[in-house]
Amino acid sequence: MNNPYRYTLRLAVDKNVYTAEKKQRLIDFVKKAHISDVAFFLNQEELSDTHITLDKAKELIKNVDEISQPLKELGVTISLNPWTTMNHSDRGISIKPELDIKPMVNYQGVTSLSMACPGYSGWADYISDIYAIWASIHPHELWLEDDFRHYKNAPFKLGCFCDDHMKQYNDILQTDLSREEFVHKMFTGGENIYRNAYLQVARKEIFHVAHMIEQKVHAVSPTTTLGLMSSWPEVHALEGRDWQKLLDLMSGEDTPAVSRPHLPAYNEVSPQQYARDFEKYTVATRTEVGDKHKIYPEMESFLYSPYAKSNKFTQFQLDTTSLVHADGVLLNMFSMMGDGINPTYRYDALLDDDKEFLDFLYNHGVDIEQRGGVIVPMNQDVAQTKIDEEGTLEGLVASQTQWLEFLSTMGIATKPLNYIDQEIKNKYVAVTGNFLNTLNDDQITQLLTRNFVLLDGDAVVILNNRHLLNLINATSIEVLKNRSGQQSFEQFDGTTISGISDPRITMLTHTGDYVRIQYQSQVKVHSHAYDRFENNLGPVTVSDDKFYILPMTDSPKYGWQAQYTDIREGDIKHFFEEQLSVPHLVNMYNCKMVIDEAQTQMIVSNWSIDNVDGINFFLKDRSVKRVSITYRDENNQMQNEVLDVTLDKKGIYHVDFTVKELAVVHIQFLD
Repeated sequence: MNNPYRYTLRLAVDKNVYTAEKKQRLIDFVKKAHISDVAFFLNQEELSDTHITLDKAKELIKNVDEISQPLKELGVTISLNPWTTMNHSDRGISIKPELDIKPMVNYQGVTSLSMACPGYSGWADYISDIYAIWASIHPHELWLEDDFRHYKNAPFKLGCFCDDHMKQYNDILQTDLSREEFVHKMFTGGENIYRNAYLQVARKEIFHVAHMIEQKVHAVSPTTTLGLMSSWPEVHALEGRDWQKLLDLMSGEDTPAVSRPHLPAYNEVSPQQYARDFEKYTVATRTEVGDKHKIYPEMESFLYSPYAKSNKFTQFQLDTTSLVHADGVLLNMFSMMGDGINPTYRYDALLDDDKEFLDFLYNHGVDIEQRGGVIVPMNQDVAQTKIDEEGTLEGLVASQTQWLEFLSTMGIATKPLNYIDQEIKNKYVAVTGNFLNTLNDDQITQLLTRNFVLLDGDAVVILNNRHLLNLINATSIEVLKNRSGQQSFEQFDGTTISGISDPRITMLTHTGDYVRIQYQSQVKVHSHAYDRFENNLGPVTVSDDKFYILPMTDSPKYGWQAQYTDIREGDIKHFFEEQLSVPHLVNMYNCKMVIDEAQTQMIVSNWSIDNVDGINFFLKDRSVKRVSITYRDENNQMQNEVLDVTLDKKGIYHVDFTVKELAVVHIQFLD
């Protein structure tokens, strides 16, 4: 069976209620839905007894082995998804006294009931031993759940700060700090020796346990591939995750580890919000993981019924995994209590309908490393340098994806970059303050002098802190706090955008602070800030031949929500068309463009429930006369059309083709 794009069904089976009818339903579903792999949950969710004994593990794995035999006869591979490593959160069940597992302690001194201390040798021995038991039936893949991390579900949050861990931190620092003293110093300010001590220990012990698991699993089953589940990159950064090294440590000689990025919509959300979250979580994770390891994003419909998510939205989630050139998907579509397949959901028909198109998108995909567009760099060590003067855990969460979310959602081609000190030269680069803060002064100088750079308000603050304002021809800045009674709106004086003269964008609601900049030489001023009395407070958006500055900071609550308007889009795209050669879509609200660097093909996706009439795009130094468009029609059948392309006087290409709501289309440039 040709399955370029792999469906893995994550399934919970309870042998006590696994009837002949449920067995047949599973077989029928697997056949119709083109399932290549079934990953059975073990000790999961509602049926979880937290950390189980090794004898219980042997009983569970025997049951799965028995249940899986009919699937193996169909040529389906069998994988395993144990639900617990450290454990996700406390649910009223304590660690069994016969197990040598010490509980985790959070930063506030709260001792967990069931979450394991990741640095304790008893747990390391236990979890690697139990994974060896899981490996005994030689599964295709064996996953480490998303609880394989120090940051836990609310209200517990960050660990571990038990007495043994406090001794490790103090030994590194040669201090005798209490937990409260250490946490205060770790959380406050920017990079400091206390935070570095925590990050050093957290990274080292995760590496140690991952290596122990790999060694014991592959001693039992050399052909089993280990998989890493993950959630929010910002949260994993809080414990110093090194994505590529961790996956390398989980890899056997012939079994490179695989990754499961998070698709950030367990329930159906507005597609416009999903458009931003997809960049923030899925794209960012794929960027950090790199192209050495396969990725299988997770499509989950919690609480598992069409009341959680429509099939149309589910299909869109599947299709948009092509934007990160996913190798397949993990499907968590049914109850985790052992109910098995619910045929009323019609997921088998959905997966059947979409398979041919997903295979096509995989075969014609664009890897992130091969994309063209604005480079958006990110650094996995960002938490190390995060500046927080308030001394809170939340203040250490360092976003680096504001530009990635914004530019992509506006239809501007982007190329996310996992930054590991590589040279960036003669490129278009968009940087946030949190990323810029991970660089030294020489690196910042080289980045800003060798490239055209888009900067936000937080980046300008970092330039000021480093005494590098000269790089943007500025002398001083003043941060005007949001809702301080000062800035009210931004106005593009003397400009018409979307048919509106002198258009305005709010500077008061759903946005961050305004960084007022004093420039020492002439810059092109796109807009000014005004107060409620319409007094001019100074320039906002400006540009010259080396930079474009949007001097608004990130809001901890709202991010850049206020910037998502056609007024901002119109300004930046007009600048791109006049000054830069950045590919982008034109007059296509809520549509994204992914294009390869050689400009031979692109993927266009519509992240709304409105149809978009016509595909309009801007390219520089590229002649296009015809395109081959591959898409799904209203009957979910894959179709292809070859269409002519027209070019207007402004250099905008047009294709007479309607991009349907929640649709993905592949476009090949023919000439």
